[in-house]
Amino acid sequence: MKNDLWYLNLVLIGLTAACLCFWPNASLGQDVVKVYKVIVDPGHGGQDTGSKGSGGLLEKDVTMALAKKLVQALEETGKVRSELTRTDDQDVSLDERAGLANHNHGDLFISLHLGTTFAPDPTGFSIYYWSPTTASPTATPSSNTVRSWDQEQEPYWEKSRMLASLMREELLWSIPWASGGVLPADIYLLRRARMPAVMLELGSLNHLEEAAQLQKPEFQEAVVKAVTQGIIKYRSLEDKGILITPKSPE
Repeated sequence: MKNDLWYLNLVLIGLTAACLCFWPNASLGQDVVKVYKVIVDPGHGGQDTGSKGSGGLLEKDVTMALAKKLVQALEETGKVRSELTRTDDQDVSLDERAGLANHNHGDLFISLHLGTTFAPDPTGFSIYYWSPTTASPTATPSSNTVRSWDQEQEPYWEKSRMLASLMREELLWSIPWASGGVLPADIYLLRRARMPAVMLELGSLNHLEEAAQLQKPEFQEAVVKAVTQGIIKYRSLEDKGILITPKSPE
C-alpha cells in the first residue's frame, strides 16, 4: 500500500512539472505578459457613407478594407491584439466607438478616414491628434477631481502627438504624395478616448490620382505596414520607459 501511494505521488509530481514546463505563464517568478491592445476604427458606416469618389466609391468601404488589413497585420506581429469598432457596414455612433475603446481598455486608438479636396494636386495624408490648445469650451479641463467624458484625452495628448509623429515618418516612405503633417484638432471622437488616440486621413476619394491608389490592394498593404511599424516603434519607446504613462482618472 505504501509503495502504491509513493508511486502515485511520484506520478503527480511528474505531471505537475510537465505542466509547468509547457505553461510559461505558470512558471515560478515569471510575470504574466500584458496584452497590448489596439482599437482600430474604420470611419463612417451604414447610412453615414463619408466622402465619395467616382464610380460609387465610398469612404466607409475603403476604411473598412484598410481596417481589416491593419488588424491582420497587427495580429501577425505576435506583439499586439486588435479590435474593430465595427465589423461590417453598420451605423456606429462616435460615442459608441469611444465607449467601446474605453470599456475594452485599449492601449491605442486608431481612427481611419479619407478626405475631400478641390485642389488639382494630391493633398496627401494628414494625422490628427487632440491637444488642449484646440479644446472647445466643453472640452476645457476643469479644476474638479472628476474629469468629464469630454476631457478623457487630456492626460494622453502628448503621447498621441508622439504616436502621430512616428506614423508620419513611416507613411512618408509608403505614400507617393506629400504629407499634410501632424496636426492638432478638436475632434470629438479623439477627445473622448481614454488612451493615446489619432485620426489618419489617408488621401481624398474625389481626387482621381489618390482614389486610384487607395483602391489598390498593394497600396493598402503598404499603408497598413507603415501604420503597423509606427505602432511597434511607439510601443518600443513606451516599454523602455521613454514615454511617461499618465495616471488613471479618479
